[in-house]
Amino acid sequence: MHNNQFIPLKIKDLSLDPENPRLPERLKNALEKDVLNWMLSDATLVDLMASIAENGFFNGEPILVVVEGGKNIVVEGNRRLGAIKLLNNPELASESPRTVKTIAETAATKGTLPSEVWVYMCKSRGEVRNYLGFRHVSGVKQWPLISKARYLFDLFIKKERFDYDVYKELAREIGSKGNYVRKLIIGYQAFQIIKTRNWFGMGEYLNEESFDLSLISEVLNTQPSVSEYAGIDVNSEKPFEKINTETFEQLSKWLYQITETGRTRIGDNRNLRLLNKILQNDEARKAFIEDGKSITEAAELTDLSDENIRYYLNEASNNLNEAQKLIHKAKSPTKKDEDLLEEIISSADVISAHLRRIGRQNKFKAQINED
Repeated sequence: MHNNQFIPLKIKDLSLDPENPRLPERLKNALEKDVLNWMLSDATLVDLMASIAENGFFNGEPILVVVEGGKNIVVEGNRRLGAIKLLNNPELASESPRTVKTIAETAATKGTLPSEVWVYMCKSRGEVRNYLGFRHVSGVKQWPLISKARYLFDLFIKKERFDYDVYKELAREIGSKGNYVRKLIIGYQAFQIIKTRNWFGMGEYLNEESFDLSLISEVLNTQPSVSEYAGIDVNSEKPFEKINTETFEQLSKWLYQITETGRTRIGDNRNLRLLNKILQNDEARKAFIEDGKSITEAAELTDLSDENIRYYLNEASNNLNEAQKLIHKAKSPTKKDEDLLEEIISSADVISAHLRRIGRQNKFKAQINED
């Protein structure tokens, strides 16, 4: 057995990693042919095969291997290995078979097809765990979000602890941040619940490959009223211990179920904040949940407009302050600049008058209530 050294190994003696975080769970421990054809569904693998066929295989970036169960398992470099295996055995391709066969013929003609590659033998997966996390979670060759989350969740489970320090430990190991790690792990746990519940009846268009993990991860970790509504405490050591399965299903459908409009009820990430506001307001909540109002219609019943006005006024103030700092450097102002300033002053007057009027009305209502 080889440990911690570079050696050449024949392609036929290398196996794809059944625990590759990029693989959908349905392909864990699947036949190599099935995994290769899943890889082919990503057009970039064909591009990689074409590059190898034209230019040969570049050994400068090592393939990392561990020995498990008597097999040489590639823990880093599965796409490269998959490309070479298909070039050597194009008959394995049921996905894009003609393209694969043509590229394989090019490689054979040019003599660029390797029968062996240099690999770096590692003692265990644990030895390369941090490297993989740094490279593919926060590094230069990042995995899709759900692959990152799956990888981090597996590491999280191996820690056999559930306190917040675990997130920090994982973050330090892969060069990331504790909050980001926690965000992905919580999102992945939510994904698993949705999946094990048969996608809550949304399986017609929702599966592991199409699932947008960012939606559920973002809303649970950044919108406290939403996570509370679903009975999920993201600050707890066991966030899903008291989950309300009924409201969590409802939330999942708001995020992922396609309605008659061709969109979900939430629409996109920008509306997650609206949902949080709606769930804080009894009238808005009723309008959205019971009356079937759209998210924007329900949001109008909240104080979100006040927040937006404050935001825009702050932005305007900040921008005007910056302009004021530079005004002494002005060299050739135009009539257009003067007109724009007049528009700003006019808008400010209108807004100011309206806010004063509302203030007087509210003060009058308060006095009546007191009487």
